[in-house]
Order: sequence, then structure tokens, then C-alpha cells
Amino acid sequence: MEIINMKTIAYQAIKSVTDIKLVTTSYPDSFTVYPTAIYSTEHKAHFRDSSMNELQTEWTITIDIFKDQGSLTDITNKLITLFSAMGFSNDVGDENLSGVSRVFIKFTGIVDNENKRVYEN
Repeated sequence: MEIINMKTIAYQAIKSVTDIKLVTTSYPDSFTVYPTAIYSTEHKAHFRDSSMNELQTEWTITIDIFKDQGSLTDITNKLITLFSAMGFSNDVGDENLSGVSRVFIKFTGIVDNENKRVYEN
């Protein structure tokens, strides 16, 4: 059984928000493009069958969004809508870093690798 690759799915979902100009997995030395989304994924086995096939995987997708001017509310809402439609729950926080706005979103869910569904964690 193949484990669903949420890293690729997350990238495609973030990239589909056209307001985001740069999507990456690593922090740049300096920010020159805004809005920027930096994301990471973590996963671990949630349930294995008696043959040790990973039937369910617990995924965490973390997205940091940076913008030099204005609000990140629209982008945040679009991302929450996309990942919620997949079945992920979320936690959101924000801060202002010397004139740069930052929003961080953590999405969590259990992915059923057999039925290709996400269940809230």
C-alpha cells in the first residue's frame, strides 16, 4: 500500500493561491518577494495492520506566510478553506516582525491511505 504524499498535495494547494508569489520549503537569506509561503510537513504512522502496512498516517502541515504590507487575512482564509475541504483541522497565529506581517497555520489530520480520505486529528 502506498502512503499518500501530502508534501506534494500541500505544495499544489499552496501554489493554487495565486496571491502567494513564492512557495518554498526553506527560509531565504533575505525576503525579496512578498507574499512568501514557507511550508513543512511531518508524518508518522497512525495505524498499521497485522502485516505492518501503514493504513493511516498522521500528517502535520505547517505554513508560515510573510507579507511586507497589508493584511494576510485573505490568503489565510483561502488556505484554511482549501485544507479544511480536504479534512484537515487548523490552528492559526500571527505576529508583526518589524513591519513584516507573519501568519502561521498548522494543519493536522489523519490520512487514510486506503480510502484516500482525511480525518481530523
